[in-house]
Amino acid sequence: MKLLYTDIRTFLTEILTREAEELVATGKRVFYIAPNSLSFEKERAVLECLSQQASFAITVTRFAQMARYLVLNDLPAKTSLDDIGLGMVFYKCLAELDPKDLRVYGAIKQDPQFIQQLMELYHEIATAQMNFLDFESLTDEDKRADLLLIFEKVTAYLNQGQLAQGSQLSHLIEAIEDDKVSSDFTQIALVIDGFTRFSAEEERIVDLLHGKGVEIVIGAYASKKAYASPFREGNLYQASVEFLHHLASKYQTPAQDYSQTHEKMDSFDKASRLLESSYDFSELTLDVDEKDRENLQIWSCLTQKEELELVARSIRQKLHENSELSYKHFRILLGDVASYQLSLKTIFDQYQIPFYLGRSESMAHHPLTQFIESILALKRYRFRQEDLINLLRTGLYTDLSQADIDAFEQYIRYLGINGLPAFQQTFTKSHHGKFNLEQLNALRLRILTPLETLFASRKQKAENLLQKWNYFLKEGAVTKQLQDLTATMEALERERQAEVWKAFCHVLEQFATVFAGSQVSLEDFLALLHSGMSLSQYRTIPATVDTVLVQSYDLIAPLTADFVYAIGLTQDHLPKIAQNTSLLTDEERQSLNQATEEGSQLLIASSENLKKNRYTMLSLINSARKELILSAPSLFNESESKESAYLQELVHFGFSRKEKRMNHKGLSKEDMGSYHSLLSSLVAYHQQDEMSETEQDLTFIKVLARVMGKKLDQQGLENPALPTSPSSKPLAKDTLQALILLNRSFTCLPLV
Repeated sequence: MKLLYTDIRTFLTEILTREAEELVATGKRVFYIAPNSLSFEKERAVLECLSQQASFAITVTRFAQMARYLVLNDLPAKTSLDDIGLGMVFYKCLAELDPKDLRVYGAIKQDPQFIQQLMELYHEIATAQMNFLDFESLTDEDKRADLLLIFEKVTAYLNQGQLAQGSQLSHLIEAIEDDKVSSDFTQIALVIDGFTRFSAEEERIVDLLHGKGVEIVIGAYASKKAYASPFREGNLYQASVEFLHHLASKYQTPAQDYSQTHEKMDSFDKASRLLESSYDFSELTLDVDEKDRENLQIWSCLTQKEELELVARSIRQKLHENSELSYKHFRILLGDVASYQLSLKTIFDQYQIPFYLGRSESMAHHPLTQFIESILALKRYRFRQEDLINLLRTGLYTDLSQADIDAFEQYIRYLGINGLPAFQQTFTKSHHGKFNLEQLNALRLRILTPLETLFASRKQKAENLLQKWNYFLKEGAVTKQLQDLTATMEALERERQAEVWKAFCHVLEQFATVFAGSQVSLEDFLALLHSGMSLSQYRTIPATVDTVLVQSYDLIAPLTADFVYAIGLTQDHLPKIAQNTSLLTDEERQSLNQATEEGSQLLIASSENLKKNRYTMLSLINSARKELILSAPSLFNESESKESAYLQELVHFGFSRKEKRMNHKGLSKEDMGSYHSLLSSLVAYHQQDEMSETEQDLTFIKVLARVMGKKLDQQGLENPALPTSPSSKPLAKDTLQALILLNRSFTCLPLV
């Protein structure tokens, strides 16, 4: 075991890559382990740091993936379930329980949110190296009885069906403890980068591999002062220093200092030292000069949209000024991803900046999920009119045109047709010939026939039900509609839809696995399918490496990109306060931790909040190599907001706050970012209440209009909005004929 730390302005990955190469030189196969959120970026960083730019002996991966490499040939012959399948198991087991059997959770036993909480608790127990029998130490008797009953039933069902549910790490731990791993541990080494704490499961695997003789190198960021300090509470480096001290004490190995001496203290190092001294109550005086204020800027904007526009303009300007820069040199960090997601796409498309938001997207609002939800509602509520209209509006059911759907909707709304018997009767009321009954009845049969066939299904084996569902998808032209829908889409959007279809098929596969040989009703099947789709997520990978990466700020690592823009850093989002929304309170978690043996540990979020947030802020300040911009809007989600206290501290140290505003009343060279953004700026310029009358602006507009006019003429097009000289052309024949008839009707009026 080798532990090391370095100062935060020295690239830790480069140091650890050298360690990995030395291990390879001794004949080892090295697993370079990074956290889940950083593994993709870490792979690229390690490749850049390798002396040969590549190595077959070094695998950059995650703990879970490493476990798969080691036990791939030794996995038990069990059918694997993921979270979707596990959710179905919980649903099935809870459905078999009488509500009276559950003292606390009887009324919500099949609520999707409750099942989601049970799944999260199931995973937490496994990660904490506990089992459900540890619930015996809970003091709340009713809750204890309910949880024990639920988890005992689920565990029994998994064991009975030979269903494997658990992380790859848990399988590896079990295999090592039972000596069932065929890999030669003496030829393996681990290099671990980017961690400030291990889960109980991760710590257990490190401990087992160390005991098997695997060489392990673990690195982290820390300052000499913080590591040597006897009092660590409140220190910026508290998380990483406590992590290193815990490992040093456990394995009797002191951490080695790999800090480097830098010729000149840069702006970010100054900010880090000033913040550290502020939190450890030591005195430090450093001068913050204009160069520092240029490298680390604090923006104060009015709205989120304005923030994004200013960031887009800044990126465009930098690319224009320096031809050697590309999009991959920029990184955007968001205080709240959900609040910025829609505006981000709109504005960056406008400025023609390619970006990749590395975030899984929920399928809860996808048309395919709404399609299943509508069918479930039709079955459950016996053909309500609104549910049938919602089904047709998804655009996935039947190959009817939009005009046909509108005509059908108009008719059933006009007559108030509701319920299956009413839809089964032939439409006979035409309202004085206003409605085409022949067409409407043909539409009625086309819509109703596949649904009637499906709803006639009684409780039966899962395999037969899936066959009927497959037949319904074909008869309802669902697959054809999906193909037609994606045919006109761009490549990226087609890839998204392909991922959605894969997820849909996967939900069906998990259903077939969990309910193999079981009797299932159609309503339960549809409910499970809808629940699985709602919980499913999908993500795409960037089409090219040269894109601006966008992510949540709390996933950032030091020295990530040359230029970093962190926006949305309001008091509500920096720092982020993790809330406990699980079925166990913090007090119950603490009592479980005390009652279980050493090495079993449930995470208590509230106790980790402060040290995690301080280390995150430190990583954020050091995320850029050249320039960092921290921004907070005055209005966040249309509500007044204040900037983070961390930004106020930086202002107190001497870094300046800049009021940034979009100026639509004037035009400058900064507006020449891209073709689309330039047109947008011109529109905004002309929409001002007070038009600018300066000679410079008027000349610019006149020249632009002349150039655009010539360009349109070359293409055989014209734009009547352009200020050009008026021109005449003969009226069309049908227009002249209409005018003549109109004139005759007026001239023939009788005189009174």
